[in-house]
Amino acid sequence: MEFYTKKDIEELKKESDPFYIPASLFDGMQYKLVRLEVKWAYVACLNVLIKSALFDNDGYAYMKDDHPLMIEILAKLANKKVDVEKMQGYIQELEENELLVISSRNIYLKKIERIF
Repeated sequence: MEFYTKKDIEELKKESDPFYIPASLFDGMQYKLVRLEVKWAYVACLNVLIKSALFDNDGYAYMKDDHPLMIEILAKLANKKVDVEKMQGYIQELEENELLVISSRNIYLKKIERIF
């Protein structure tokens, strides 16, 4: 898997929907064991990148681990209350499922790709 780059983020910004949701995350066989709540947390993180990504020297998109927009977007997507503790748990599960990497306080999302 690769991380999102500045070019990827620019392409995703062209989408007209209020939230970008990668279909392969929900219907790809390689993600069947990832809990639904964790998938929605990934979508929230991805949409934070689309709205306000930071970029490292190599051009990879990242966000800070305490970005408040993550919780706000996830609450809208899931239509339920989300707090910092719950979001941290989702981020940990995303890392365990190798959907993101945390470096220092920076979160790098891995691209969702259809394998099967």
